[in-house]
Amino acid sequence: MKKSKFLLGLLSGVFLALSYPPYPFFLFSFVAFLPILSVFNQVKRKWLLVYLTFFIYHYATNWWISSWQKDTDPYLFVSGFAVAFVHPLLFMFPFAVLHLVSNKVGWNKAIAMFPFIWVAFEWLHSLGDLAYPWLTIGYTQTYNHLWIQISDIGGVWFVSFLILTINVLIYFGIEHYKKHSNDKIILLLKNKYSIAVVVLLILPYLYGFVRVNEFNFQKLIKNFDIVRVGIIQPNINPWRKWEADAATQVRIHLKVQDSLYKVVPNIDMFVWSETAITLFDLDVNAKHNFEIFHSFIPKDVGLLTGFADFRFLGQNEKPSFTTKYFFGDSTLAYETYNSILLLNPDRTFEIYHKNRLTPFGEHIPYSQILGFAKSFLEWNVGISSWAKGREQNILELRTSKKRCKIAPIICIESIYPDYCRTFVKNGAELLVIITNDGWYDYTFGPLQHYLIATVRAIETRRFVVRCANTGISGIIDPTGSTLYRAPQYQQIGIAGDISKLNYTTIYTILGDFIPYISTGITFLLLLFTLFKRKRNNNP
Repeated sequence: MKKSKFLLGLLSGVFLALSYPPYPFFLFSFVAFLPILSVFNQVKRKWLLVYLTFFIYHYATNWWISSWQKDTDPYLFVSGFAVAFVHPLLFMFPFAVLHLVSNKVGWNKAIAMFPFIWVAFEWLHSLGDLAYPWLTIGYTQTYNHLWIQISDIGGVWFVSFLILTINVLIYFGIEHYKKHSNDKIILLLKNKYSIAVVVLLILPYLYGFVRVNEFNFQKLIKNFDIVRVGIIQPNINPWRKWEADAATQVRIHLKVQDSLYKVVPNIDMFVWSETAITLFDLDVNAKHNFEIFHSFIPKDVGLLTGFADFRFLGQNEKPSFTTKYFFGDSTLAYETYNSILLLNPDRTFEIYHKNRLTPFGEHIPYSQILGFAKSFLEWNVGISSWAKGREQNILELRTSKKRCKIAPIICIESIYPDYCRTFVKNGAELLVIITNDGWYDYTFGPLQHYLIATVRAIETRRFVVRCANTGISGIIDPTGSTLYRAPQYQQIGIAGDISKLNYTTIYTILGDFIPYISTGITFLLLLFTLFKRKRNNNP
């Protein structure tokens, strides 16, 4: 009997995995927590159950981290397995809080608080150098187009909160049905929870219907200023990228760009992918002499591109963990930044340095502590030890006819809701995401990354222009729908019109207020457990 309950609990991992894209069964998320919540207090090895449940969830959705292609190096392959075995341990924290609280106030009362506990965990998991909010439960609804429009109220966290709340309500409905199945009052009790679940399922659909109609693409194009964007997808092998000549890679971009411009001549800005300009020369990368690139760009057109920026340290600056030395010369210390460069037709330029670096791939987390293991932990593909950007600056496209304030977002930065929201709060009219994603080839990774970007569009009600080295490149409208999408693994350019928007969502104004409330309630619950005597029973 105990073994069957243990196996029943593991169904939560299966349901969560099947509800996460690209699997199409998003409705499973509304019942995914029922198995583990039903048996958690009835099995002896409850912590093993939690670990295995979320190991299933993690690995079934994130197996692609190991890359699984012929060019994969051992570092990436092994790191995928390391994350798969370590990451599920973190999911024990919300269940540990649930367990502690239930010992003091009873299981049912603790369960009622579980949506707050879970969202607090998800949000805290998105902070710090080891943040990895990729598996936030709210992303299970990216295919549930109307329902997920509620993201503009409280971000993806609000979606998670409602999913957990529906799970809890169904759990209570089932428990009440078991207790009162022979009693006439069952009809009232059953209706009570059924009505609540139906309301929480239906209202977001109604809200979504209104919002999708309000942000209809044709209405936006008609009523707001238009910027025509050309996206250049070069399809360069990422494993060979840093070994090749930078000029050759620039020529690949220019070839695709010129072909596109012949077909669509009225483009205002071209977008190139992450680190499209690698190590060109010091005149370009360090001294910022971009005259050669201006000569390649059509008249009155801007260029936004990934760029490896070099900054040599001043005489009085102290070296950091990421400092490098030019040809080993200790007097020529420099930092490198994964950057976005915007070149305007008037010969001016603006640079953004990536703030949120990919753990281990671009930056060793908590390097002040783990610095001793640099040679072991650092990935030796390209420049694996980037310096962190310190300013979240907006870039402005300026042509003779167009102006547009752009949120420059590089790769994994797009998975942080509040980070992207801050750009919009500060005036950004368009989100531009550049990334590589070629490391993961024909796996789930690139599609999941793209779908997460659709949630950023909904949260902020902005168009998203996304340029990826091998795909997925495209333009996403403020409802999360794809307007234009380039086929993956092809050298291709696509163009489309976007509207400059200044609409302000509730989420843009209030930010992560739902996680703040959830974290506050969870903290108070933990304080309460310190002073409350343990219950003799646990109904």
